[in-house]
Amino acid sequence: MDYILIGFGGMLGALARYAVIRFVAERSGTTFPIGTIFVNITGAFLLGMFIGFITHGSGLGKGLGLALTTGFLGAYTTFSTFSYETVQLIQDGEMPRAIGYVFSSIIFGLMAGWLGILVSGSL
Repeated sequence: MDYILIGFGGMLGALARYAVIRFVAERSGTTFPIGTIFVNITGAFLLGMFIGFITHGSGLGKGLGLALTTGFLGAYTTFSTFSYETVQLIQDGEMPRAIGYVFSSIIFGLMAGWLGILVSGSL
């Protein structure tokens, strides 16, 4: 049953990632991968929050916890796209933008994860 819950969550997460990245990219008016940053930062926040809730017995249950964390958020966030976009920026001669992308993704992702844990009441 865990595999089914993770698979269902993963399907929804992948669809959400595609929709959110596309929505943000279409409205940003830039070639900078702001959609991927947005997805990864919101995913880090939500993962921190859900893990905080789960570890403090929020009543989410094992199945829903797996569907939300490993399934949905595992598919929603995307290290592979982040890596590809970074390489693309470098190949396009956009080294300062690539460095900014890497550092902003890491710093803001860590801050969002910490904030999610804080919101869950785990800190």
